[in-house]
Amino acid sequence: MELDSLRIISNPVLVRDYAVEKLRNALATGLYKPGDRLIDRDLCEVLQISRTSVREALRQLQAEKLITVGPRRRISVAVLTAEDAADIYLLREMLEGEAVSRFVERADAASIQSLSSLYKAMRKAVDNKDIPELVSFSNQFTETILAGCGSDTIHAFGMQLLHRVGYLKATAMAEPNRLGVGFDELGAVVKAVNDRNAKAAKKAMIEHIRKASEAIAAHLRADVQATKKQAKKSTV
Repeated sequence: MELDSLRIISNPVLVRDYAVEKLRNALATGLYKPGDRLIDRDLCEVLQISRTSVREALRQLQAEKLITVGPRRRISVAVLTAEDAADIYLLREMLEGEAVSRFVERADAASIQSLSSLYKAMRKAVDNKDIPELVSFSNQFTETILAGCGSDTIHAFGMQLLHRVGYLKATAMAEPNRLGVGFDELGAVVKAVNDRNAKAAKKAMIEHIRKASEAIAAHLRADVQATKKQAKKSTV
């Protein structure tokens, strides 16, 4: 993802919502990484919208805990600790496991076909090792399940959690030993959904999220160790 792709060409009625979507994607794909500072006047230039609209969008992202506001209104991309990520993924297990179970029971044929189509699109992204594309399709896959489970509450909370781990999700997918394995795990979910087996779908979804959580925890621990080593070298 490049900065130019953030520019909002049209002038939709709800500019703030469009800006929020653009910025969420930028955070998820790592265009702005955890800890990076966000300056509203720079975002105005990139997005080509007013400062008022940018500030409204940033307030929404703050409410979603995607950014933090420090002293002197210093705005930064939120940093998740290993503990934060573990808690979020535990909640995802519970919410998305229940969501896919209800999806199997309540979704119509068109929704199930949409899920299968997204899975096929993910296969192409995996083959091409196109991580941004894979993240996008993966998020659509999850949103399809959340939206089709029949619960507005599960949908709303599930999407909040999904947004918070966007960058970590992309990072985990980029690990060579995780890319294909994670895709195969979702294949088990799709098979269970197509078989209309709610119990198997729930089990497969929980297993997939748990394995992803383990991969992310390992990555975060490695980052901490690398930071400590770098700090040690700097003091020598």
